[in-house]
Amino acid sequence: ADYIICESTYGDRVHEDKENSIKNLLRIVTETCYIKKGKLIIPAFSLGRTQEIVYTLDRLKTNKQLPAELKVFVDSPLSVNATEIMRKHPECFNENVIEYMKVDSDPFGFSNLTYINDIEESKKLNDIKEPCIIISASGMMEAGRIKHHIKNNIENKNSCILFVGYCAANTLGGKLKSGAKKVKIFGKEYK
Repeated sequence: ADYIICESTYGDRVHEDKENSIKNLLRIVTETCYIKKGKLIIPAFSLGRTQEIVYTLDRLKTNKQLPAELKVFVDSPLSVNATEIMRKHPECFNENVIEYMKVDSDPFGFSNLTYINDIEESKKLNDIKEPCIIISASGMMEAGRIKHHIKNNIENKNSCILFVGYCAANTLGGKLKSGAKKVKIFGKEYK
């Protein structure tokens, strides 16, 4: 081809390699959940990114790098449904996941992982005082349950919001990512 024109959200970025990404995730989990005793809030797109993070955490758990007592929640009905669809189609997995499934038949599930559909169960996550990981949609933090988790944790110096995907500049995620000192969430200003 002389010319190829395509859309690419990450066309101007060079991503770090997978192993460094996994090491960085483990470092952030350790700092947030074990040293600071806070919550790690991960805004993630429901299809693709959520499963990628769960798969990575599953591998860390299998390799005994993620302790049993740390609770992990996927709090997004769309993410839960998308994960179930992916589980039903292992023929679509790449070679790495298929190879991993020889060790762990469910790459999207482990003992301390809870998938949440129910809104009341989602609200109860705000009452948890112990360290945990909450993965929720939407990835740009504009809608969905993630806004509630951010609102309830943004001013907690022990908690961390981990950006794992693209955020347009005018979104809540984009504003936080650019270093905004104050943001409005549900009409109220937060530091």
